[in-house]
This record gives sequence, structure tokens and C-alpha cells, in this order.
Amino acid sequence: MANSNDATSTPQAGATGPELLERAMEGFQLYETGEYQEARLIFEELCERDPTEAYYRTALGAISLAEDELDQALDNFNLAIELNPKDSAALVNRGEVFLRLGDIMEAAQDFARAVDLDPENKDPLTMRARLLAAAAIETIEAVQRNAAHSELKK
Repeated sequence: MANSNDATSTPQAGATGPELLERAMEGFQLYETGEYQEARLIFEELCERDPTEAYYRTALGAISLAEDELDQALDNFNLAIELNPKDSAALVNRGEVFLRLGDIMEAAQDFARAVDLDPENKDPLTMRARLLAAAAIETIEAVQRNAAHSELKK
């Protein structure tokens, strides 16, 4: 779970930036230690307090992904990307969801977009995206080879 590259959202009345940041850090620490339910509660609260912040949706998606709740993860990553199309964490993680769901082409597209957002390879997620993209392409090529081989046998 990484930054969403967007710090421009405006929290709803009653919530201050430092309070939300402190809560998000607390949620992230819980996520890192595998306390997913507690982390989920914090990020759900943060989504209610500031529904325009993509990072909170990315965090919920990452929690769902860690718990193999792929449909819920996909929904949250989609919302995060709607809020911030340059959210590389959401793109890479959504790509992983697509990969697990067997939608290799969609996965490869998300990985490619994430790589395009970081041409200098500064974000550690970019390396992960490059590796996953290569694996996706390899899988696509293997499927195509097997399909061509099967056609030749007929």
C-alpha cells in the first residue's frame, strides 16, 4: 500500500488534515501488522470523513486484496482511480486483482499505465509493476502459443 500521489483533496468540515493524516498512519500501521479488520474500520471512517481522497480507497482495496476479497478490492481500486487516475498504487494493485481473476489483458494495461507514470523508476511500485507486466505478457504469449499449437494439431 503506497501513496496515492494526490494530496490535493479537501476534507469535509470537522476533519482537519493533520487529524486525518494521523488516522491514516494508524490505519496503515495496522495494515502492515496484519490487523486488517481494525485497519478497515479506520479507512472506512476516513472515506466517510473525506470521500474525495483516493488514498483511503486504495488502502481499503489493499486490505481487501490481502484478505482475498477480490470483488471488494476491485471496487475500491476502481473508485481510487476515478478519484486520482495517477494513483500508481491503485493501478498496480488493481492489475494484481485482474491477474488473479484471470483477466490478463486488463492487468497488463494497468501495469503499463503505472510504469508510464514513473518513467524514471523512482517509485518501488514501478519495479513491481514491471515484473508483473512481464509475467502477464509471458502468460499471454504462452496462451497464444498453446492455442496455435492446438490449432495445428487439428
